[in-house]
Amino acid sequence: MHPSVIVEASSRAAVRRTGWAPWVFSWDSISKGHCTLAEGATWTLVPDGSATFAGTVTSGADSATWVIWHVDLVDADGAALGSLTTEHPVAGDWRKFVRKMPEAGEHYRFRAWASFDPQLWNDIAALKMYSSC
Repeated sequence: MHPSVIVEASSRAAVRRTGWAPWVFSWDSISKGHCTLAEGATWTLVPDGSATFAGTVTSGADSATWVIWHVDLVDADGAALGSLTTEHPVAGDWRKFVRKMPEAGEHYRFRAWASFDPQLWNDIAALKMYSSC
């Protein structure tokens, strides 16, 4: 995929959690081409290294696909610490998450499960998600 068609979107500011409380990162609406990831999509990270995604995608065209190419864990200085990895690799890519949208105009729930190195927990300050449609 050519980089010009991939949207980079940083998470909204999130309150730092302590202990075993999950840390929820959310996004404003992200649009690319005829597709939109609705406002309020979230990645929830847990200190044990597990993560879940919840969002809603729509498309103005039949047979569209929203692709999250990768999600970077970022420190307070903006440096990438690593990426979330999927439990279900797509075409051998452990960082890619995909939601197909067969019908135009429908709202589709997008769920994904991932993991990360739990030793990074104390250094994570934000997430950057790279998506396209």
